Amino acid sequence: MALPKLNSLPSYKVTIPSSGQETTYRPFLVKEQKALMIAMETQDRNDLLRGITRTIMACVEEDIKSPLTTFDVDYLFTMIRSKSVGETVDLHIPCTECETKNPCTVELDKVKVSNMDVNTEIQLNDDIVLKMKFPTYEEFFKSKILDQGISQSEMIFELILICMDSVLTDEECISIKDESREDIIKFIESMTTGQYEKLAEFVSDVPFLYQDITFDCSNCGTSNKHVLKGMDDFF
Repeated sequence: MALPKLNSLPSYKVTIPSSGQETTYRPFLVKEQKALMIAMETQDRNDLLRGITRTIMACVEEDIKSPLTTFDVDYLFTMIRSKSVGETVDLHIPCTECETKNPCTVELDKVKVSNMDVNTEIQLNDDIVLKMKFPTYEEFFKSKILDQGISQSEMIFELILICMDSVLTDEECISIKDESREDIIKFIESMTTGQYEKLAEFVSDVPFLYQDITFDCSNCGTSNKHVLKGMDDFF
């Protein structure tokens, strides 16, 4: 005799930030939570991010039309987690004045995604435009970004490589994915400092999950304004 079905899961609507696609999702189940806990126990960031991505794909109930960017994954997982474990999370945030850690309750359904109006086309000179795209965690796995000990300048360079989409001229559109890493690096190294700074500015402005937190310190009374940035700050 077959065991009975335990639960009829509710569905919730959500809009994917990067594409504007509306979809629905369900809370995650014990099997997905177990997989996440195993990934967390390995203390390997790659394993955890892969586990989070797999959880999203299991819980989203419709086909996702575009690749999920890093901030899509952060946002969708936060929404799914809020309906699965709890809609709030308790954090302890240090005071900017005395560094006393203050308890703060964060409402996960109020998180936002920043900078959605970032211009993805960078004018390098009168004849050449570099079209950029937002990164995905799948691209992170294939790069050096998640390597331990990577410097800030190396991380920015790797992000630029990931975010380059195509080179536009009056005559043609050259897809970066069709070029070798060596040729792409040579192209970047041929830029002026000003041109490179435009690329670095783009990757520093990639949208991210955030929420503003305000509190008065329980120890010294100082008014604090703190910004939670990215999934790591929330969990």
